[in-house]
Amino acid sequence: MGILHTKINNRITCLKQEYQNNKDVNHQGMKGSFNESELSELIEKVIPTRYIVTKGIVENSKDEQSNETDIIVYDNDILPRYVKNDLSFIPIEAVKYVFEVKSSLNATELKTTIDKFYNYKKMGGISPTVLFAFSSDIQGNELERYKKNDQNFFINPIISVICVSDKSYSFKTVEEHFLKDFFTNEKWLELWKENGGMNVNEAFDIADKILTDNEVLEKMNRAQFALAIKASIQLDGHMRTLNDRNLIMNDIEFNKIKFKIHKWVQVETDDNIKNFEILSFLSGISNTLSKEAFGKYLLKNGNENFKVCAICYEDMWGNISCEDFNKDGLNYDVNSFSFSYQSDSETNTHEMIFNIKDNKSLERNI
Repeated sequence: MGILHTKINNRITCLKQEYQNNKDVNHQGMKGSFNESELSELIEKVIPTRYIVTKGIVENSKDEQSNETDIIVYDNDILPRYVKNDLSFIPIEAVKYVFEVKSSLNATELKTTIDKFYNYKKMGGISPTVLFAFSSDIQGNELERYKKNDQNFFINPIISVICVSDKSYSFKTVEEHFLKDFFTNEKWLELWKENGGMNVNEAFDIADKILTDNEVLEKMNRAQFALAIKASIQLDGHMRTLNDRNLIMNDIEFNKIKFKIHKWVQVETDDNIKNFEILSFLSGISNTLSKEAFGKYLLKNGNENFKVCAICYEDMWGNISCEDFNKDGLNYDVNSFSFSYQSDSETNTHEMIFNIKDNKSLERNI
């Protein structure tokens, strides 16, 4: 392993040792402060200098305030000077991460964290919300426990990152795609035809038949013949450039159809890589806040240990499908899909229903 990896790994080992030492502190508040301070110093080591790590309260322009937050990472470069001079509260627009740090995670601490982060999001917070724990009261899967406590687990969870020392690191991610990057215009029209839509190839075949039917041609005058030739040439040109054109069906532009793939990704401790769960955690923070993926210096070649535990597809109209969860990791390709598309121009309603488990056939209802 490289020098940077080794140095940070040594700091993580020290962090875990300090947590063990702090167990002898009787005052719970002081014990928590020690643990938060140690973690803050470690986070500072893996993020660019423009970001400041502190503890405090987040405030928005409406004077709404969050609960006191254990660790806040904010962007110092975007703050005007008059705010920097009196930084009693962190403006919500500058916040890049908020953390709650627990000595030992249990059901009560989980619910308390959810309530705190709910208040933060309610006042407009959009940055990742992180729950970090030095230990846990269960042997089971932490992501599975969290899922039971958040009804918005798949789409808009209150907590977006969970890391438990010597156990696991989980994070929520979302990818947005254009449908045109997966399906060509030609394929779209072919499937549209299969579901009772217009057959574009039939129109071309009819035009070709007209121009090769002597009986029909003899009945045409010169103007009609010229018009038929022109139409045939134009239709041929359209077919040759079909995949480059913008299709519009029921007032929806095919090239503008988007969808989102929501995922929960998890990595567990690895006996072959010391402190792997926290190295992965710090790598994620570094990659998020850096212009380059500097987290790769910490993680090296451990990416194959990451598993997708939860999936959900969302179309551009907010319709949800394919919600699925497995604490041991989903055993199919979550990026390969089929779908059905329903559209009603009269009511102006549209819906895409995705299918990722059985993706051999593609359906369309247009």
